[in-house]
Amino acid sequence: SAAMNWPPLHKQSSEALAGALRDVVHKKPKDLFEYVAQALQDQSGLDPAEFEAYFEECRRKPRTYVLEDRCPAGQDPLTWVPMRFNDDTILLTLQQRAAELTSEILSALPIEDTKGFLDRATVAFPELMYVRDQPSETVSSQRTYHSVELFAFQSLRAVYLACTGCEGAALDDEAVEFSFQCDGLAKEARAQVRQGVRDEATLETLIVLLILRALGSRETFQKAYGGGHAQAEKAALHAIEHDAGAIPSFSRLTAQQKTLVTSCLEAFFPLHMLVAAEAVPGHFLQVKESLVPEEGGLSLFSCAMLVDNLVHMRSSLMTDEYVDLARLGAQSLIAVEKYSAPRSYELYLKKRAERHAWRIVRDDLFMKAIVRICCLSGREDTDFWNQMLNVCEELPDHEKEVLKVELARKDGCAESPVYVLLGAGKFLEAASGDDATAGMPSALVLLARVMEDASRHFHRALGHNQRMVNIDITGLAKRAKEQGGGVPFEDTPFTLKESGPCAVVVELAGG
Repeated sequence: SAAMNWPPLHKQSSEALAGALRDVVHKKPKDLFEYVAQALQDQSGLDPAEFEAYFEECRRKPRTYVLEDRCPAGQDPLTWVPMRFNDDTILLTLQQRAAELTSEILSALPIEDTKGFLDRATVAFPELMYVRDQPSETVSSQRTYHSVELFAFQSLRAVYLACTGCEGAALDDEAVEFSFQCDGLAKEARAQVRQGVRDEATLETLIVLLILRALGSRETFQKAYGGGHAQAEKAALHAIEHDAGAIPSFSRLTAQQKTLVTSCLEAFFPLHMLVAAEAVPGHFLQVKESLVPEEGGLSLFSCAMLVDNLVHMRSSLMTDEYVDLARLGAQSLIAVEKYSAPRSYELYLKKRAERHAWRIVRDDLFMKAIVRICCLSGREDTDFWNQMLNVCEELPDHEKEVLKVELARKDGCAESPVYVLLGAGKFLEAASGDDATAGMPSALVLLARVMEDASRHFHRALGHNQRMVNIDITGLAKRAKEQGGGVPFEDTPFTLKESGPCAVVVELAGG
């Protein structure tokens, strides 16, 4: 049970209790508790019936708490928050504050003071103090932010922009950190999210989900309550299972809300991974298994992805093309409610191919692999796709087979594990250079080498009953960017290092 913030015993009470216990040592009564209770009752001089009546009267009166809104200076919020917000009445107060905040977001009136809004959020959702460097300060007085703190605040700002009832809500803000330049994406996100967030309870669930993802990204939280997990969702899930008292905003949710939040965390992946085709059918299967059975689960997951993507693309000058791809990705994911996960993912690739007058035959695994490679490259002009088709067809037979197996046949559903190539998009984009396809042949050969090496040396160890294994190749992207596009990559020396459960990182010689 959670520790209580009890005040110390009065001196007279302590002395009376000590005296009763001394008598117990000498007299050794049969019923220890009854003896001590009777001794204390005699020393009090109070009439038991009158005291019981007085006690019951006090218990019926509503209790009022005077609490600090913020962790006092000099105290660690990781210990202060669980101690302070551990009582049902206090949790009810938080719930009322959260209701005021969600009502403010859904209102037709604009929120013009973003920092004031964020300050109210830190009071309504006290876990936000975990990500703040100065939790005792108001947000309005801040000039700098910790990276995770900024992510949390930007997520709340994105929630407002996506859910507000104000038709003319401004994307720009007095604080540049909370301005959003992605106008087209914001409009699209708002159109979709408002369909899924129709009441304050759903909005509150969405906010708690996004806050937990932010908490799981903060190293101090990972160490204190996240079981040491470096992945945000896993750290948050560990805290839910083992230290729910440390996340009072989650603890006060209804059972259904808790299930939705937990299910979303178990299946979450960013929308930009789907746009880049770094996501795999195994991700769709996780969503189908975790969210489809829960009423409102798929809708909440979709809303969370859209809001998260809004933060991810906050500073990007948005093209209509990207907005279309984001919409297509979100719609394809929702299709798992009707179709199987592999089929929904295949439909997504087919729609991507149709944009360039390509056709994917159901059993043509190599064509599916080529479409994924084109998506990973981050280019949507048809000339580039046609060039990439030629590049892939001219690869050596062995590498073609590896790409076909690893990028198309293995899916994390029928055949596992499938490798999730984190950073593959940035790598291929950097490798292409000024000449769109000059560096692509060697880059694809290197990509095939990485996946083949992982399959040869880590398949059993990492894929033990696992659908997906993450391979972090961001180091390849960095090296490609430093060397410039068009440089041959196939002979780049590398090693694969296990970095966690079902996770590998590609390390390059010389850093």
